[in-house]
Amino acid sequence: MKSLLLIVAICFNMYAANIDEFANETGFQRDFKVAIEKAKEANKPLMMVLSADFCPWCRKFERKTLNSNLIKTILDKDIITLVVDKKFDKDSFPDEFQTSMTPRVFFINPYSEKSFFQTAGYIKKSDFKKKIEDMQNISKGK
Repeated sequence: MKSLLLIVAICFNMYAANIDEFANETGFQRDFKVAIEKAKEANKPLMMVLSADFCPWCRKFERKTLNSNLIKTILDKDIITLVVDKKFDKDSFPDEFQTSMTPRVFFINPYSEKSFFQTAGYIKKSDFKKKIEDMQNISKGK
C-alpha cells in the first residue's frame, strides 16, 4: 500500500512539475496576483491558461500552440501570460475562473479582474492566433 501511495505521489508531482517547466520555458507567470500587477503596469490584458495535471489536451495545447514561435511572438509583445493548475493552484486564483473543462483560456482585464473573452479546449496555433486577434479587437472596443 505504501508503494502505491508513493507511486501516486510521484505521478502528481511529475504533472505539477510539467506546468512549472512549461512556465519556465515560456516565461508564463505562475502567480495570479503577480500576473495581475504586471498586466496593470504594462497596461496589457492578462491571459490565464487553466490547465489540469491529468489533461493530455492541456499538454498538447501547451506544446503545440502556446510554445509555437507564432503564438509566443504575439504573447510576448501584447499580453501578460499566466498558467495555473485547476487542482493544485485552486486557492491562488479567483473562484469565478474554476471550470471543469481544460484547457481553458481566460483573457482578463487587469483593472476589473474580470474575463472579457475566453476559449475552451485544444486549439491549433493558427486558430488560436485568430482568437487572440478577436480578443484584441474586443479589448480595444472595435
